[in-house]
Order: sequence, then C-alpha cells, then structure tokens
Amino acid sequence: MNPPRHSDALIRSVADTALWMAAVRASEGLRADAVFQDRLGSILAEERGRSIARSFSRRAMLAWGVVARTSAIDRLIAEELRNGVDTVLNLGAGMDTRPYRMDLPPQTRWVEVDFPNIVETKNTSLAAYTPVCPVERVGMDLLDRASRSEFFSRHASGSHHVLVITEGLVAYFCNDDVALLAKELFAMPSIAGWIQDFDNAGSRPQPRGWAKKLEAAPFRFQVKNWFEFFKEYGWRPRKLITNLEESERNHRPYPFDFPFGMILRALPKEMSRRILSLSGAVLLEKAT
Repeated sequence: MNPPRHSDALIRSVADTALWMAAVRASEGLRADAVFQDRLGSILAEERGRSIARSFSRRAMLAWGVVARTSAIDRLIAEELRNGVDTVLNLGAGMDTRPYRMDLPPQTRWVEVDFPNIVETKNTSLAAYTPVCPVERVGMDLLDRASRSEFFSRHASGSHHVLVITEGLVAYFCNDDVALLAKELFAMPSIAGWIQDFDNAGSRPQPRGWAKKLEAAPFRFQVKNWFEFFKEYGWRPRKLITNLEESERNHRPYPFDFPFGMILRALPKEMSRRILSLSGAVLLEKAT
C-alpha cells in the first residue's frame, strides 16, 4: 500500500521526504568541491523535490548533515563489499542511486524496498539508465510485518552474507516498530551487518517551522542513547563515523548557519566538536 497523503502541504506523506533528500543530494554535485555526484538524483527529485528543499529553513545545515552521512555510508558499504557481502538490502531506499553512481562489484545483488509508488516512479525514471550491478525493487510498506517477514525469508535466506541499509528510515518509525525490526534482522542468520544513520542527541528541538512542514512525516524514533537501544536487541557498533569526522575528511566545515553555526563557533572547541559528533553513520554487527 502507499502512504496516506495530506493534500495541503508540500510534504503530504513520508514518501515525499524521498524527493526532498534526492534534491539535497543532487545539489551537492553543483559545487566545485563536490564530495559525490548524484546526477540521477536530480531526475528523481523533479521540481517537487526541489520545491520541498527550498521550503525548509537552515538548508545549509541540512545539506552538511546529508552530505556527511551519504559519504560515510558510501564508505561503509564499499568496505563491507570488500569483506565479502554478496547481497545488499536497502530498506526505505527512497530515491537512492548508489547502484548507478558507486563503483560496486558487478556480481553484487542489490535489492531496494520502499512504497509501491516510489518503486514505480523509480523504475520508470531510471529505465534508460544501466546500474553497475543487478537491481531489484520491491514495493512494500515496511510496517506491514507479514509482508516484511516474507520478504526477508525470500531475499535473505538465499544469500550467504547480507548487508542491510536503513538510511533515513528509522527516524520515521516509532520505538516499538524499530525494536521489532531489530529483532527480526537479528534472527536472520545470513544478515551480518546493518548500516544506519544515527542521531544520539536525544529529543533535540527541530529548527523553526520544521514540525509544521513535517506534520505528515514526523520523526517518531526517540531515545536517550541510540546505541544502548540497539544493544538491547543484540546489535553493537562495529564501525562508527561521526558527521564531524566525515566532514573533516571531506574538508567541509559546518556552515556559518544562523544562529546555530555562530553559536558553535562561540563555544569552546571541544564542546562544539562533541555536539557535531552526536550524529553520523554506523555499521552495526550482531553482538554474539
């Protein structure tokens, strides 16, 4: 099923956030110092995605975080593929174009899952483009537990070394739904790693106006300690890359974003570094 829609807002459902993120990633390629190129992201975002991106305040802050997490997850994926991963399950893939823009082994089995309308749009828009490895797309509501279990049985059981990606997905699930997903992934023997973006700042306030714009797609996952939450369900960090670490690697300092960027620069250096290290990307492994 497709997500319910709110007709009086730019973001009418959680599916529209995929257009938003595609527009942000595509805009990175316009920079002379671009960390990555996502040319197909512009096609997938369409004008609607660009309109959504323009409607949000603190766009420089958002772009800084999205670019850092995208770059970090790219590196984590590449490392896991070198370590023997044969199947990638990208849950809540949205308009991600990694099988087209990354240098992936051609024998990689890449499977994307998202709402049926996203899958249909993606299949149509990318029909003329060839990915570097076979890509399968499955239209499904990931909160439908029966469909999700059947999907995992079909796609994970036939592989030897599976990597799961949930970039940008967990934030839209409530805590109980995240716990169920964590337990389900842990129970699949072939799933060896799980890549997520994380935010360990607790319930930090959103920038002004964001809550209203995200009424149809609110952030639901709220925990005091991100890693302790997943530890309870058998998952521990194997490799963690903070947004600060990745931005320094990419020579992309936090922008002069008002007021937060100015406040950060007024704080003692170690305090500002701790704040910017609260989010990033992580590869989880099973604790046993």
